[in-house]
Amino acid sequence: MDKVFLSLLAANFVIRSLYSLHMLQLEEYSEKKYIRWIFSHINKYIINILLIASFMLYFFHPLFASFILLISIFLDLKLFLLRKKKKRLVFTKRLRRLMYTSFFLFAIFLSLTFIYNNIIYEIITFTFVLFNSLFYYITNGILIPIERLINEHYYKDAKRKISRLNPLTVAVTGSYGKTSTKYYLHHLVAEHYKSLMTPESYNTTMGITKTIREKLDKSHEVFIVELAENDNYGYSKLLELIKPQISILTSIGIQHFEEFESLDNIIQNFKNFILDERSGKKIIANIDDENIKNVLENIDTKKEIITCAINEKNAQYKVEELKISKDGANFAIITPNNQKFYFETNVYGYENIRNLLLAIVASFELKVPVEEVIERAKNIVKPKHRLEIVRNDTITVIDDTFNSNPKGFKMALEYLALFENKRKILVTPGFVELGEKEDEEHYKIGKEIAKYVDVVFLIGEKRTEKIYKGLIDSNFEGKIFIVEDLNEVIEKFKTFLQPGDVVLFENDLPDNYN
Repeated sequence: MDKVFLSLLAANFVIRSLYSLHMLQLEEYSEKKYIRWIFSHINKYIINILLIASFMLYFFHPLFASFILLISIFLDLKLFLLRKKKKRLVFTKRLRRLMYTSFFLFAIFLSLTFIYNNIIYEIITFTFVLFNSLFYYITNGILIPIERLINEHYYKDAKRKISRLNPLTVAVTGSYGKTSTKYYLHHLVAEHYKSLMTPESYNTTMGITKTIREKLDKSHEVFIVELAENDNYGYSKLLELIKPQISILTSIGIQHFEEFESLDNIIQNFKNFILDERSGKKIIANIDDENIKNVLENIDTKKEIITCAINEKNAQYKVEELKISKDGANFAIITPNNQKFYFETNVYGYENIRNLLLAIVASFELKVPVEEVIERAKNIVKPKHRLEIVRNDTITVIDDTFNSNPKGFKMALEYLALFENKRKILVTPGFVELGEKEDEEHYKIGKEIAKYVDVVFLIGEKRTEKIYKGLIDSNFEGKIFIVEDLNEVIEKFKTFLQPGDVVLFENDLPDNYN
């Protein structure tokens, strides 16, 4: 095979490899998630007409074929590598092992093609480039046993360390609300205890393992851990690792419906968590959530179940006199022994107040003085991109771009409504990971949007078509713009925005959903 054509083929392989590796990393190296991504993007990324044409033309006109392949490379560069990324490829040890193995295999067939000029080797080499993502799916599968051995070594090391240090451990889990609740609790106990929480949204077995191995030390008295309900290993390995004394259950909903395939499966997963002896002797639960309430009413456990709610009057800890404004909230908490404590906080949004209630009750269970909790609740440190306010001289931006869900979306709309006499603008691509529920939830949220918003920017025509239908069926009287991506929105905003406008950015699709 011609040296120039082979060199260009190798260059294209590298470009496509970096993209495939990026998507595989975003899908957490999960074979199931990655193959789902491959087939949902096959028309856009996997099949490249120019690449196929260059290979077919090569046998008749190598120079022209090299020219076509060069064009293909430039298009792939623009599509895969030069576009702005929300989360960059991280060259972890695992990714490098996968990359080096794949490059080595490709180099073998590239060399065989060059030496022997055999049609079979040429087809195999070309297939590595054309079906690059499938090639990485196979290579990742081959390396999984090795990765499991490596992960098991790290896991056992972390398990020995946390067992030796023995901090007071609180687990936070649920379909949504985990990260906010974790942040709130960490802030509330930080003055009374030297505490550590898993950073950002670290909530998988290996993410928690990394936190324990790299950050947990003997000075930490309290360890607050967010647990993913959809971890590859389930709850078993997570609980075996941290063995919390207290667990907080925030919500049970349809987030990750795509993976669990039914709400019954999701509910059963959380039921198993509650019943597992390793989830702690105390479970603090939000029984405003109907699914949690039903689970608790239908299980037999010797654990101490501590119930919390805003609306449910039978809860042990209840919120009364709740007033929510643009800047925060005021409310009273009624304790099981009928004591009443008044709180004011910079936390806003109905669901967030529920999460704060759970964190406050957990603080009480950790024996943090009530006066200290009340004082620290006034100025909570909140996670980024979750109903975060960004203001300039004339425009107010509400950044709620982290991992939207139906309840959180509705809360954001209700918060937006508090900005009276302002033009309210929504920018959203809708939900992800809801599987067959996505269309239904998009239609419902479209009808909700119509109640609160003056202008809507929908990102992605096909992805948001049910939101659009919900708006139209609700006789929405505002303006609707359908755009290709966020960059188009920002460009339109240069001439569209007016002083006083309030803009809600609800959800931001990760690169593997674009």
